[in-house]
Amino acid sequence: MQILQATNEESKTNEFYFISDNLDLRVVASIFGDSKNLEEFERKLNDPRLQISNLDLNNDNQVDYLRVVESVEGRAHIVVIQAVLEKDVFQDVATVEIEKDSNNKVQIQVVGDVYMYGSNYIYEPIYVHTPVIYTTFWVNQYRPYCSSWYWNYYPSYYSYWSP
Repeated sequence: MQILQATNEESKTNEFYFISDNLDLRVVASIFGDSKNLEEFERKLNDPRLQISNLDLNNDNQVDYLRVVESVEGRAHIVVIQAVLEKDVFQDVATVEIEKDSNNKVQIQVVGDVYMYGSNYIYEPIYVHTPVIYTTFWVNQYRPYCSSWYWNYYPSYYSYWSP
C-alpha cells in the first residue's frame, strides 16, 4: 500500500479535467511504486483487469495502449508515458521523473503533459517503503527501458476496452 502526497494547482473545473479524470496521476504514481521494473509498470498501466487508463485520444472508441520510454541523464531518469495513437504516432501523456541527489536521497515527481493536463499538474508521491523499482535504476551497465510495443503490435495480455 502506497501513501501519496499530491500537489495539484489545476482545479477540477478547468479544461483539463477530462484528461486528468481518464488517467489519474496519483494512481500512476502508486502503481509505479508497486512495480519491480519498468516493464512491469507498463504492463500494469495497460492491464485490462485494472483499467488504470480510460484515454481514447485518437477517438477510435478503444482505450489507447500506453507505452513507456525512458531516458537517463546522470543520476536522473525520465520515464515518459506515451499513448499509441496510430502507426508511428505517439502522444506524451505524463512523465515520471526520478532523481538521486548527492546524499543518495531519491526525489520523484509524476508530471502531467502540459498540453493535456495544463501547467503545474504534478504529484509528488511519498512511499511508506522504498519502492523496489528504485534498485533497478542505479546499477552498473544500466540500460534505459524502451517499450517494444507499437501500433497493432501489443502484448498477449493486452486487449482493447471501450472508454
